[in-house]
Amino acid sequence: MRHLRTSVPVALLGLLAACGGPVESQPEVEIATTESALNCDSMSRAVHHRIKPANEDSLYTLNANEAANAATTWGYTEDRGVAFLAAASTGTGLSPVYRIYSPSRQEHFWTIDEAERNDLMQNGGYTTDENVGFYASKTAASCLVPVYRFSNTTLRKHRFAITEAQRDALASTGWVNQGIKFYAAPESAPPVDTKFTFAVIPDTQNEVLTTPPTRLTHRLQWLVDNRSSLDLRFVLHTGDVVNWDTPDHIQYVRASEATEILDAAGLPYVYAIGNHDTAAVCPGGSACPGNVNANLRDTTTFNAHFPLTRFTALGGVYEPGKIDNSYHTFSAGDLDWLVLNLELWARTGAVDWAKTVLAQHPRHNVIINTHSHLNGSGAIEQSNGGYGNNSPQYVFDQLIKQYANVRFVFSGHTGNAAYRTSTGVHGNTIHQILTSYHENTSNLTRLVEVDTAANTFSTRVYSPMTNAEKQDGSKFAISNVSWVR
Repeated sequence: MRHLRTSVPVALLGLLAACGGPVESQPEVEIATTESALNCDSMSRAVHHRIKPANEDSLYTLNANEAANAATTWGYTEDRGVAFLAAASTGTGLSPVYRIYSPSRQEHFWTIDEAERNDLMQNGGYTTDENVGFYASKTAASCLVPVYRFSNTTLRKHRFAITEAQRDALASTGWVNQGIKFYAAPESAPPVDTKFTFAVIPDTQNEVLTTPPTRLTHRLQWLVDNRSSLDLRFVLHTGDVVNWDTPDHIQYVRASEATEILDAAGLPYVYAIGNHDTAAVCPGGSACPGNVNANLRDTTTFNAHFPLTRFTALGGVYEPGKIDNSYHTFSAGDLDWLVLNLELWARTGAVDWAKTVLAQHPRHNVIINTHSHLNGSGAIEQSNGGYGNNSPQYVFDQLIKQYANVRFVFSGHTGNAAYRTSTGVHGNTIHQILTSYHENTSNLTRLVEVDTAANTFSTRVYSPMTNAEKQDGSKFAISNVSWVR
């Protein structure tokens, strides 16, 4: 098959882009992740996508006449519409996407990497240089979307995809994702997804007493399996992951192995430290010998089984190598979020560190995750447990209510479920939610669905194992929430 040619000037002829990519032996384009100083309005030309059914070659072109001619003359009869938007000429932040053709492969190919183009033309059989197809960006920008390249070794063809549905469709038919190759503009601005869910796991200390920890494993697998339907973005655990330590650390091993389900799925999470997750609690639940306060701060075993590398959204920690006091960030609902993981009955130094974190992230909606905050009746706990440092009331007064962007506080430790609102010094409403069931037949999980457009959140406590929701007042919906934007 001959490659496509038209009589239009080179400046227009170059406006083609096929699902090209390098052969697998070629290096990928190095894509930066900082926003380019580009004029997004320049990325306004439709890139038409046509496919030739006879050999699955793709044609991407800015020239609508060429697309039409390719269908009638060269057999590119499958019209996939507009793939994305690009620029017809160079500009700030834009780079040329080169168009080349291989007579032996009967394939059009596009690359933003000039070195890749040169190598393919010299060594890869792409002997025809069709100049610049269009202009795109090597770096991300808020108005752009990543363009992924897929290859099919059987067909010896390449193709582009920008949406998750397109990527899934290609992957399901044997195409291999070669990663992001450049950034272009979507045909129309993608709708903002304003709804998402995060999960809160209460005390699981009784779930790791046997091998396997069936209820814990079942819960985590259910969260992963329902990640898409829930639009689940983050998982919190409010502490007491285990019940006590033993010489073989078996409860930590069980919890760690179960959590590999989240690791494998790439689902971000964080575990708060409960008193049972420390050296303060010995087998049977009794206090361990020695200084009980020092034991409470000994979380060596926990951190050995849950090293910082497992927490993929981690932003920073108070003490090196310890997850006890840490912060984690993610984006969802078109807003930024920060999860502050705070130790039980916190030390003044940890509270002071947390103040610096919140002060440095004023535009993030803050979720505080700690083991003890509300008691079973819904009041803020006044005690430090007798062997901690500062009480939850101290933490609330010195930290939580002082920052305008704090929205949630989640805790466990005692009682079953409770809900309390307080007003911060800046007038913000602080939603405090206790979830602390110690049941032996279920795997209760709190689900919190946020809608940033409607300014609402709703929550329920659900047991995946029994397919039942708690009917104890733990299910409710809140409106008129003022999210940080």
